[in-house]
Amino acid sequence: MTELPFEDEHQDLLTLAKMMEAVVPPLAPRLGTWRNHLENGLGTASSPFSAESTLDEAVLALRHVWLEAAASSTSKSYRSPSEGECTITPAGRFHNFGYERDLQPTGLETRCAGFFDPPPQGWTQEHVLFSSGQAAMNAVLTLLSSRQTASLRLRHDGCYFETVELLRLYAGDFEPTLRESADIVIAEPTWYDGKTFGTVSLKTIAEQAGHAASIIVDSTLSGLDDGLNELLSLHGPKEVFRLHSGLKLFQAGLELADVGIVSIYGSAAGDELRRIRTLQGSGLRFADVAALELPVFLDSAATRAYENAIFQHNAALAQAARGNPALKVAYPEGRAPFVIFNLPSTSSFDGLDEKIAAEAARRSLVFTKGGSFGFRGHRFETVRPEGKPPFLRVALGKRKGPSLDGILELFRTLAC
Repeated sequence: MTELPFEDEHQDLLTLAKMMEAVVPPLAPRLGTWRNHLENGLGTASSPFSAESTLDEAVLALRHVWLEAAASSTSKSYRSPSEGECTITPAGRFHNFGYERDLQPTGLETRCAGFFDPPPQGWTQEHVLFSSGQAAMNAVLTLLSSRQTASLRLRHDGCYFETVELLRLYAGDFEPTLRESADIVIAEPTWYDGKTFGTVSLKTIAEQAGHAASIIVDSTLSGLDDGLNELLSLHGPKEVFRLHSGLKLFQAGLELADVGIVSIYGSAAGDELRRIRTLQGSGLRFADVAALELPVFLDSAATRAYENAIFQHNAALAQAARGNPALKVAYPEGRAPFVIFNLPSTSSFDGLDEKIAAEAARRSLVFTKGGSFGFRGHRFETVRPEGKPPFLRVALGKRKGPSLDGILELFRTLAC
C-alpha cells in the first residue's frame, strides 16, 4: 500500500508510542519492535480494511506494553508497603502510602486543574479521583447524606440506570421530590432511556435547579466541554459537584484504568471526599495511578481532538440512518458518543447482532460486536435492559477510513 486513508490514526499511534518512550526510556526497545511490526503490517496489508485490522491490533499491543510496565513496577511492593520499599511508578513518581486504599493521587488531581476550564471569577475549584464514575457518585451521595439527620429532598433529572439503582440504596436518606422543592438536584446534560436520547444545557439545568443547595452534574456522555461555566455563572455561592467517568473519552481509546473524577465548585468538600474514599476503599489502585500517568490522560488538547472526532462520526451515523424507514434513530440535537436504534417490536431484535456481523463481514468492515463506547474503532451491540424493550447501540470510534464510510452506508440500507 502506498497511501493510508487513515494516516491520522497511524500518526496518533506513533505519537502515543513516542510519549511512552519519553516517559519511560527503558521501553524503547519494545516500542521499537512494536513500531516495526506496525509499519510492516501496514506496508503488506492487502486492502485498506486489512490495514484497519492491523491498526486495531496495534492499539491493543501498544496498550499492553504500557500496562505491563505499570504492573511490573507497582508489583514490586506490597499493597501495604513497609518503610523503605520503593513505591515508584514507571514514570519515576514516588507515592508514599501505608495502605493502598489510602493512596493519594495528588499529582493526577493537580493536573485536573489544567485539564478542565477554570471556573468563573469567585468560584473555587478542586478535583478528587476515584476508582470509577460510580464510586465517585456514591462518595458524593455519602457526603451529602452524612450531613443531615432528616431526609433530604432530591430530584434526579436523568436516566442513567446505575444512578437510579444507587439511589435506591439510599432510601430514607433522600426523598424524591419536584425540581422546585429539591435540596439536591442530580442532572445529566446528555441522557438516554433506551428510546429517547437528548441533551439539556447547563444553563437550563441552572435555571431549573431552583433553590437546591447542592447540584450534581454527571457529564460522562458530554465529554470535556460540557458548558459547566454556564451553570456556575448563573448562580451565586452554591455547592456544585461535576462527575466524569474518565475511562471512555479521556484516555485516547486505550482504556488504561477505570477512573471517576469529581470536580468540586463552591465548596471545601475535597478533603472530606478523600476521607470517604479511604473509608469506602474506592480510590485508585497503585497500578491504576501508574497507568494514568501516561500524559495523554488529562491532556485537554488531545482529549478535545479525540472526543470531537467521536461525536462527529456518531452524528454522521445518525444523519445517514434517518433516511432508512426500517430504523428509528435516537440521537440528541447536541453531541453524544453513540447512536441508539429502536425497531418496531421486540422480536425484531432476534438475531439482529448476527445479521449486522454477517453484513459487516460481507463488506469486509472492521466493525466489532461489543459494549460501551469511546474506542478508536467501531462497535455495535443489542442491549436488553431488564424490564424494558431492547435497543441497538452503535458506538462509532475516532478512526476515519473505509470501515467508517461502509458502516454509514450499511445503516442507510439495513433491513430489519
